[in-house]
Amino acid sequence: MTSSPSSTEPSRSPLHELYSGRVPWQRLTSFPEPAPGPDRERGDAAVAALAGLLRERVDPEEVERTGRLPEGLMAALGEGGFLKLTTGPELGGLGLTPYHAFRVLEVAASRCTPVAFSLAITNGFGSGSYLPLLPEGPLKELIAGRVRDGIVSTGADAEAIGTANERRATTAVPVDDGKFYEITGEKVFIGNGTVADLMDVSATVREPDGREEVRLLFVDSRAEGFQALDRHEFMGLRGAEIGRLRLDRVRVPAFHLLDESEESWRMRPAEREAGSGPAHGAGTGAETGAEAGGSVPKAETGAERGAEAGAEQGAEPGFVPTDFGQLASLGRILVIGPASLALARLCLHWSREFVRGRVIDGRGLGEYEEIRRRIAETAADVYTVDTVMTWVLHAHRSGDNQPELTAAKNLTSLACWRTVDRTVSLLGGEGYETAASKARRGAQPFPVERAFRDARALRVAGGVDFMVDRWSAEAALSTCWLTGDPPDITLLDGMPAPDGTGLSPAGREHLEFLHRQAQELAATCARLSVGRSPEEVFRQQRHTTVLGRVGTELLGMALVLARAAARARQGDPAELPLADLACATARLRLAALWPRLAEPTAAEPAFAAPATAWLDGTGLDFLVRDVVTDLPYTASPEKDAR
Repeated sequence: MTSSPSSTEPSRSPLHELYSGRVPWQRLTSFPEPAPGPDRERGDAAVAALAGLLRERVDPEEVERTGRLPEGLMAALGEGGFLKLTTGPELGGLGLTPYHAFRVLEVAASRCTPVAFSLAITNGFGSGSYLPLLPEGPLKELIAGRVRDGIVSTGADAEAIGTANERRATTAVPVDDGKFYEITGEKVFIGNGTVADLMDVSATVREPDGREEVRLLFVDSRAEGFQALDRHEFMGLRGAEIGRLRLDRVRVPAFHLLDESEESWRMRPAEREAGSGPAHGAGTGAETGAEAGGSVPKAETGAERGAEAGAEQGAEPGFVPTDFGQLASLGRILVIGPASLALARLCLHWSREFVRGRVIDGRGLGEYEEIRRRIAETAADVYTVDTVMTWVLHAHRSGDNQPELTAAKNLTSLACWRTVDRTVSLLGGEGYETAASKARRGAQPFPVERAFRDARALRVAGGVDFMVDRWSAEAALSTCWLTGDPPDITLLDGMPAPDGTGLSPAGREHLEFLHRQAQELAATCARLSVGRSPEEVFRQQRHTTVLGRVGTELLGMALVLARAAARARQGDPAELPLADLACATARLRLAALWPRLAEPTAAEPAFAAPATAWLDGTGLDFLVRDVVTDLPYTASPEKDAR
């Protein structure tokens, strides 16, 4: 069953189908699941090997206390091949598919989130990730050789001026008749920045004729003039090697310049910051980018050379990154998704362990309705994250999955946040404490406080959550409504009865609701965009932010319904109640979102006067009366560096 078989475009992503008013049900219910075979066997072996290594080498509470990973850990990870999860055996890699690489990163996060973070940076954003799309030549040979050597790697893009800016303060000037470039600038929030051997650095290239363009150049950290200044201390992810870098006329050969313009790797606008901003270089420095404009994402070529390179590296058949934008989107989700799912699974486990055997007023804690409700909601959130990640890491087989990769960032990190927040409340009955404090008095030392801070970091890393919603909606509006002929939503006033779907009665009602919501989303997009320029539409940032969240929630509903239905048709209906609850809670969130889109585009919004009064200092200072606003700590970069 499809909502509009005659008008569905097979190549359009499911998320963009929803923005066009359609539910691509037949496509979704061919739900991709990992199959037994060599890929699964390699994945199982890698998961088991890394779990054993981390149990032996990593005490997560010691990492939390010291803020440092164990000495020699990165070398051990390199020896095990974990710095080259998807790289082929000819370069010393494990040759895993993206899905099984995700599983390895998830088991790392379940032991110690900072370890998973560092592994994900090298595997998702390291120099080796570019190999499938690089043409034959000296740059590809250089990177392949360094990857074979087992380097730690990263990308360095974020800067103190704000990654939302189109320009980069870091500059690259051609010297020696263009044979070399000299790079000067400072980078912040760079994951693996203090331990990386090779990294791509974004810089404004200043050509002799006066042209300027932001490009990527690959830099060896041993180069003269390169300095890792210090490690950032984040509120979460303690122990992750995230640092500030300085380049002072660092000299690199001209062939180190990536042969792509900034529009191919910086993913504009819906993908730009999400992939090449804080997550590209993997910092968690939040960039709200309120001034970011509304350019349209461009699809780049490279599939042919990517297919050849992918085959050479033993990649999964059918997985061919189409451009650097898709590659960066995949990198971001490998940073965010595994940690989100691992923390959510742990919260579900901790909740059961806490409730079992605990008695309140003569009744088992697990007998109380509110307790059971909260634990069931956590289970439904875990199911949602697992479902979304399974889809996005397999869906490339059936077409473009970049829009879903973008939406998955918020689908996973926000669901993880809900589970951790819920679990902190549940376990608060035993004390609002650190694991170490609980252990000292003999209580169960579940590290929910550490999980709480790490989960909050995941909402910021890879693009702060509300900005990712904006970029996702802007890409959908650009693709579906602001270019070419917009969809004709008058053709979408009917929906076949969802018989034979494999869903329960509640699930069928959710599917009917999903269809109506997709039509409402399309009608709203038409109201906000038709007859207006992209600049006009994107200037209404609250509208695009809320549209992005609505589209993301609808995608999550569609995927969990499709997966549960597919399993039920195969004779396993156990997941239907999880899908029902996941959809029921999503509908509550949607009910709170829609009224925010009712604000007229031409009216003076309610926030304008208070925001102006506060920012201009014209009468609202009483709001901070009787508080000490002096900062207790005065920043001193050079002192910090020491």
